[in-house]
Amino acid sequence: MSLQSTVFTQITLQKELRRLIDFKLLKPVFQPIMALENPRIIGYEALIRGPDDSSLEFPDKLFQVARESRLLASLEFACREVSCEQFAALNLPGKLFLNMSPIAFTDSQYRDGVTREILQRVGLSAERVVFELTESQPLDELDLLRAASDHFQRQGFAVALDDLGAGYAGLRVWSELRPDYVKIDRHFISGIDKDPVKREFVRAMLDIAHRIGHKAIAEGIETEAEFSTLVAMGVEYAQGYFIARPAAVPAAELSARLMSLSVSSLRRYQDNFVRTAGEIVVDSVHVSPQSSAESLVKMFRADVRLSCVPVVDGDKALGMVSRAELLNIFSHRFAHELHAQKTVREFISPRSIIVDVNTDLKAVGQLISEDPQQNLSVDFVICNQGRYLGVGKVRNLLRSITEEKLRLARHSNPLTQLPGNVPLYEWVDHLLIQQQEFVVAYCDINHFKPFNDAFGYGAGDEAILLLSRILCDAIDGKGDFIGHVGGDDFIVVFRSEDWRLRCEAILREFIAASADLLPGQQLDYWSLDRQGQRQKFGPLTLAIGCVSPDISVCKTHHQVSQLLADAKHSAKVLGGNQLFYSRRRKP
Repeated sequence: MSLQSTVFTQITLQKELRRLIDFKLLKPVFQPIMALENPRIIGYEALIRGPDDSSLEFPDKLFQVARESRLLASLEFACREVSCEQFAALNLPGKLFLNMSPIAFTDSQYRDGVTREILQRVGLSAERVVFELTESQPLDELDLLRAASDHFQRQGFAVALDDLGAGYAGLRVWSELRPDYVKIDRHFISGIDKDPVKREFVRAMLDIAHRIGHKAIAEGIETEAEFSTLVAMGVEYAQGYFIARPAAVPAAELSARLMSLSVSSLRRYQDNFVRTAGEIVVDSVHVSPQSSAESLVKMFRADVRLSCVPVVDGDKALGMVSRAELLNIFSHRFAHELHAQKTVREFISPRSIIVDVNTDLKAVGQLISEDPQQNLSVDFVICNQGRYLGVGKVRNLLRSITEEKLRLARHSNPLTQLPGNVPLYEWVDHLLIQQQEFVVAYCDINHFKPFNDAFGYGAGDEAILLLSRILCDAIDGKGDFIGHVGGDDFIVVFRSEDWRLRCEAILREFIAASADLLPGQQLDYWSLDRQGQRQKFGPLTLAIGCVSPDISVCKTHHQVSQLLADAKHSAKVLGGNQLFYSRRRKP
């Protein structure tokens, strides 16, 4: 194409772009974003299309011409206007996610206050709008991202960092912008059910987001397997074709299938700390038992990464052939003549380990480590109800077990060494998913702060340790669970039928021991209450609020915590050493 022709085409496209902007011919479509816990639509991302008969119908071309023509700001204002108008006209629920290119701030057409004017006209509040900023910019444009983020947050809008992991700056941008939402790039979502490396990256992103209070959205979900994997990993929000394609008039509610799949895919725990073999399963080349030993030797020699190969008959796993063992056999004189035409069935390692996909990783680790003759370079086979699924790498197993131990240490209270909030939430969610009846007791020391202020942190720690010992002695270690959720607050999840008798025993023990926490023969003391008023206090007392949630209604630990907070409050209002059982079972 000649230079003259190129210029003519560019001018034509610019005129077409101006026509679309001036006559508001841009068409918004909306893609739902759903919450996976308590499934619901929390908002929609607005995407833009040109008219069907236009050369700028598709968004890539549309925004490319806008950038080249220095009309990006004008186009974005037009997109914003038609999106807000249509979002309000359709009366869609939740938040409206609008895309914003930070480079538009450098456009001569950019002016402040446009979005506010649009929202005021269509009747939307700033709190319902989220601006998505892409981080796929070179590092020297980081200042633009920061300026855009600060600009919108000052005006009361929320900010989302789009395509996290796809750009140049990555974690640096995240740490400096501190957005309300982060959208995990679809690269990490595509095929995540089959790729353990992607799962580890997403776990890391989720862990960071949860720790600093940001909301994570997984975008680009296209299959049921990807969706179920992300639900099981604890992703909060999701978006993609599997949930719904962008539409001019999108659904305002989730389908029954999505609702059902969200609930059924929640993580299931056999106990409060378990991780299963299914989390580390990977695909592997495998051979049939009728294959010749010679062919397998060639396979090993062609790929030095293969430490072992599973032998699978149809869909039934028979065991593993070890590279070291087989090549050692073939290294001997006349070995080729003796063994080349034998089937690989004859070379399956007698110490092959085959486990079910739901087997606890700790149990798998015990199988491998307890046999001193076990070859740690040989992987293990993972099956699903007897059918071959894949293999588990010993190194991945050891890493996962180590990570879990570190996670438990991280989520344990440093004073009492009891599990903290995260393991407690996991355990409650497990019981709800398994539809197992339980009673939750919130144990809180009354007037702990005045006691701590009067006698110091050492005395306060002694009181906390005393209560933790009493609780540990009172529960059934096989079925009950204690969580230390901070300060002097403990939560006990009872599955024991005699939970009331155990709570009464806890109160008796605490009453008998609390007087000894005061120095000498002292029976009372003066200290400041929470209102800053000087007041006389006696020995510490204990309030226990209990609730038995309706497991047919409560679906998550959040709903249980609402009931428990009311029960705790009622117990403390009664004053003194009290056991209060709430009759309220539904949030």
